[in-house]
Amino acid sequence: MPRRDFRAPTLRAFATLLAFAALLAGTTCHSRAPIPAPGPIDPASLTPDARIEQSLWLKAGGRSFLGRGVVQKRGDRLDLLVLAPTGNRLLTVRDDGGTITSEARFAGLERLDPRFLLADVRWAFFGGCPRIDTGGAIAPAPPGGSLERTCTIGHTTVREVDDPATGDLLHREASWGGVTAHLDFLQWAGEGADRHPVKVRLENERLGYEWEVQVDGWKRLGPGN
Repeated sequence: MPRRDFRAPTLRAFATLLAFAALLAGTTCHSRAPIPAPGPIDPASLTPDARIEQSLWLKAGGRSFLGRGVVQKRGDRLDLLVLAPTGNRLLTVRDDGGTITSEARFAGLERLDPRFLLADVRWAFFGGCPRIDTGGAIAPAPPGGSLERTCTIGHTTVREVDDPATGDLLHREASWGGVTAHLDFLQWAGEGADRHPVKVRLENERLGYEWEVQVDGWKRLGPGN
């Protein structure tokens, strides 16, 4: 896969972002066949509490652009911010104990379904199938050379594959109602409890888009943070 240049987007890229938002809104809201929404998310069940700053590349309908985002999860609240190159907020999505609100500061973005955006965030950064506690040791790989598991979370079927050499998550599929999000975890950093994905790529053919994020800042949140 070609390397993405995650430098700060230009104004031209910003204009492409707006065109992409309009296209994605049409894809998710006006498809001929209704697309089922992902199941609700309980932010309190997600770990860890963290603030994640990221650069992102998105593509849909032959259009692509660079942008920036901020994800913050604390307790029973999950926030997603989409930012302009100037740092101004374009879109704010919040899940506060199961109550989802969305505020768009640019025409067209208000048509995006926040439930799909939050689902993307959840599967990219916050948990999946339960993992066996090996005390930090790498579990031996079964025949075939991969560590694979499948589970059901709410109404979503999740399939995961680990790297047998490192134990890090390599691939995750989240499927519901005929919709499947495919995520590849391309790079990890940190140690122990601070181990986190640095580069994640998602593709959802049914929704007609793909994106790749690079984490620029990862801060675990605790009391007083």
